[in-house]
Amino acid sequence: MSRRLTASVLLGHYLSAFTALGAPLFLPRILADLGSAAPTWSIGALYVLPTLCTALAAPLWGRLADRHGCRLSLLRAHAGLAAGFLLAGFSPNLAVFILALIVQGTFGGAMAASNAYLASQLDGEGLSRALNLTQYSARLAMLSGPVLVGLLAGAGLGIEMYRYLVWLPLAAFLLVLPLPADAPRAPVRSADGKPEAGELPADLLRLLAVQFLFSFAMVVTFPYFVPYGEALGIANDALIGLLYSLPHLVYLLALPWVQRRSGPLLPAGLALLALGNLLQFLRLPAELLFALRLLAGLGMLLAFVGLHRCLAARRRAGGAGRLFGWFDASGKWAGTAAGLVAGLACQHYGIAMPFLIACLAALAALAVASPLGSVDVLAQTATEARLAQNKERGEKFGHSK
Repeated sequence: MSRRLTASVLLGHYLSAFTALGAPLFLPRILADLGSAAPTWSIGALYVLPTLCTALAAPLWGRLADRHGCRLSLLRAHAGLAAGFLLAGFSPNLAVFILALIVQGTFGGAMAASNAYLASQLDGEGLSRALNLTQYSARLAMLSGPVLVGLLAGAGLGIEMYRYLVWLPLAAFLLVLPLPADAPRAPVRSADGKPEAGELPADLLRLLAVQFLFSFAMVVTFPYFVPYGEALGIANDALIGLLYSLPHLVYLLALPWVQRRSGPLLPAGLALLALGNLLQFLRLPAELLFALRLLAGLGMLLAFVGLHRCLAARRRAGGAGRLFGWFDASGKWAGTAAGLVAGLACQHYGIAMPFLIACLAALAALAVASPLGSVDVLAQTATEARLAQNKERGEKFGHSK
């Protein structure tokens, strides 16, 4: 059952991620179809608008997921994305289209909802592997979405493509619908009967800081990679696209091998990510860029696997919604900030500056993350869970007597 459940959640997440990541690349054409004379800067603003809305809404949805069930929240995420795309597909003007983007971001959030539901059904190493696979589906969507949606755009579809894409999150909704519901959170109470907030890990702020810095380090180099490649003398757009996608391909190809490895993967990954970005900042010959992108991709993969192990170890029964809501919001805020910083850095300090900023962010994440990987938290958490179960059984036995 757990494999079928995980497969359904992952496929649903891929369909929604494909929808959300494929369409924004073609915003300029969509705005032209609306007859909008919006300035160029507005394209960037509309691109990050759903991300901003998701960052604002994710903690609230996480709290509601803990109260009413993570499966219900996951159904809401797929349905919210579908509603946003349906409204966008029939938008008569720019104002309605902007409203559709707000609906998409506010009521979507399939990544956090998928992870929270998986955390309500799995634990330990099984949960860690499932979290790796949600990132796998996101990377796969990031690579395939723009290509396949581009085929729709190439067939002459503009804003109408949203009407076709809406079927994907609806299919994801139907995949999740028959899955077992999780039990809503039972409030934890102390001996005097007052509620306690013990479901979230004590080092949550440190975990969120690492997630923010790591996500920032990855995203800040994305927006201006094409002009960076051109500055190195690479004139072939297809080659630049390949170089851009190499870190994601490393994740897709090497994940099965890496997730079987133990050890301090998080600090090792952050160190490699920092090194890879530093070398790209130095603008070494274009012939070396292939190897540097592979190095950065390996760092990204190791850091993701290590971070997911930390998450799985700190998952609390009943608190998964809030934990993954805050975790996803941290990454969304990082992506928004990274886009703004990349623009300012390139304008004032040159096209390679985002790579130095990414290096510094990865080093800062490494400094913050060191206590997170100091112990085998998965083994420790499993031991604590067994002790808690034994204690609970002992108390029930004593009451029965």
